[in-house]
Amino acid sequence: MKLRIKLPKKFRLKRPGKAVAWLIRVLGNTLRFRFINHAGMAYPTDERHIWVFWHNRMFLIPYLRETLIPGQEGAFLTSPSGDGQVIADACSDFKLKPVRGSSSRRGAQAMVELANYVKSGHDIGITPDGPRGPKYQMNLGVIKLAQLTGGKLMPVHIRFDRAIRFRTWDGFLLPLPFSGVEVEFAKPFTVPRRMTEEECEAQRAALEKIMVEGTHEEL
Repeated sequence: MKLRIKLPKKFRLKRPGKAVAWLIRVLGNTLRFRFINHAGMAYPTDERHIWVFWHNRMFLIPYLRETLIPGQEGAFLTSPSGDGQVIADACSDFKLKPVRGSSSRRGAQAMVELANYVKSGHDIGITPDGPRGPKYQMNLGVIKLAQLTGGKLMPVHIRFDRAIRFRTWDGFLLPLPFSGVEVEFAKPFTVPRRMTEEECEAQRAALEKIMVEGTHEEL
């Protein structure tokens, strides 16, 4: 079940990032999780993963990492916008380092920071259709990052039994309290270190297909 609501045009809240982090934890503690582990995930591990998940399903990612991998550092790509600051503040509350950047601002610098983080042995998280879409269309940056670092791309599919769908560009999903959530860690996706631009595009399209199919939505 998906409910649709329209956000108010103006909304002010002091320290919204802290409020978002609080909401994630409170709501997360009410949910019934079902895990599908095709990735063979087991922590601690020396393997470096780049978690890949759609922008509209990122709400529970900090909670999942804190629950499944307590105490392990990670990084999260977020935009340099005002909305990105809220996400950055919320991620920091979960001990996730926010890396600020987008295709239009600080893109190259953010890529370097993320690459260094992966090379140092840490996981990172990326929404490949963020921060402005189009929805469910993967940009090439995540493929380039995996090519540069040798990190394994791990598709993370999150599906809600009952959720509110916001009227945002991505149709952001917020699970309803006490509902069921299915979390699928798909088989890691590895890209070659040497590729032509055509091969990079083929890899991007292949991963996008996996990610779209993982939504279980009719598009």
